[in-house]
Amino acid sequence: MAVTVREICEIAKAKGCTLATGHENLGRIVRYVDCIEIPNMEAWMRPNVIYITTGYVYSENKERLLSLIRSLHEAKAAALAIKSRFIGPYMEDVLKLSEEYQFPIIIMSEDLAFVELNYAIMETLVKSKNNDKRKQYDAKIKRREADKKLFVDMLAGNLVCEEEFSHRTGEQKWPKPPYRVMLIEAVSLMDQLNNRSEDEVEEQYQKIEQWIREILLEEKYSCMVLSNNSFFPCIIKKDISEPDQQCYEDVRDFLEEKTGLDIIIGISEIMTSYSEFTQAYQSAMDALDIVRSQGIKQKVVCIEKAGYWKLLKEISGQPACKDYVERELNALIQYDKENDSNLLETLETLVNHLGARNTTSTSLFLHRNTLMYRIKKIENLTGYNLSEPDSILELSLALRLRHFI
Repeated sequence: MAVTVREICEIAKAKGCTLATGHENLGRIVRYVDCIEIPNMEAWMRPNVIYITTGYVYSENKERLLSLIRSLHEAKAAALAIKSRFIGPYMEDVLKLSEEYQFPIIIMSEDLAFVELNYAIMETLVKSKNNDKRKQYDAKIKRREADKKLFVDMLAGNLVCEEEFSHRTGEQKWPKPPYRVMLIEAVSLMDQLNNRSEDEVEEQYQKIEQWIREILLEEKYSCMVLSNNSFFPCIIKKDISEPDQQCYEDVRDFLEEKTGLDIIIGISEIMTSYSEFTQAYQSAMDALDIVRSQGIKQKVVCIEKAGYWKLLKEISGQPACKDYVERELNALIQYDKENDSNLLETLETLVNHLGARNTTSTSLFLHRNTLMYRIKKIENLTGYNLSEPDSILELSLALRLRHFI
């Protein structure tokens, strides 16, 4: 389904709307229409979408409204149709920024229900379908868009009762509970897709999604797979209660071979209801943070098996942890910054080798005398004796916490 912003403007004009900005970009392709009536939608904005909103969620917050315009521009959205009732005081700033981007803004009349405009646009998009192959493709896209909408609705807390969770997830044929959330990150994917056309980018996303489905089905998992920038959120289910670590490793190996990218994976604990989805998603994100943290070798972490690292992640948000890290490490960080040195890296390697000088010098490709000089400097700056196990333990804790703060 594809029409241009110019055609959408003609539809909107007939309903009393006005094109305020973006006159030079009326040739933009519109493939979908969506509504924005919840905050924090930026991460889920997509190219070639015309968004419609009353503007209510952005009332009394000019910066959030301007951030919306920037995000739409960066996501290469097609246009925005918005009412002025709730954003009137900021309209001048909005139009000025939109004009800089030449981003099309359509001002809706106050008595026009946005459902009416949404329906008219959808009707036009539907009529643009011209062959069976396109219809099949559109059905697939519609399913993906419905999956994304449900995913966002659950994260935003827009589903309020167990019956609604059950109905919506059943309608989309998501795996029935119990389930896990698996977050797959294709590191550097955005760099790989840079300067590619929109169709090429979309094709690559669908290809990776299909690869994920293939390997999960091969491992006897039922699944739902989405994509968002370099992330591929999945909901997975298998008739086992324990984390299937080898399976997760096989998924990563398969995807690395197919994509040529570094793949890291975080998996939530098992959940028995979709009402716990936000908690599941956050625990999978925590697992990914643990993977990214230095000093841990695994590229796949199930939060249930994270142990010590899970505990560090949980306590890292406490003010006392931040104070502790600053007190123990700031002198080293400042010294490295002022002298272009590598004392912090040296300390981290030393504690990873439990204070062993020989293996540390080998790992850093340093002469032992050079290492001893650095250790003396670290001891002077921190006040610790790095020959004592307790000192290694305390600094190790500060270094580990630092990666989560």
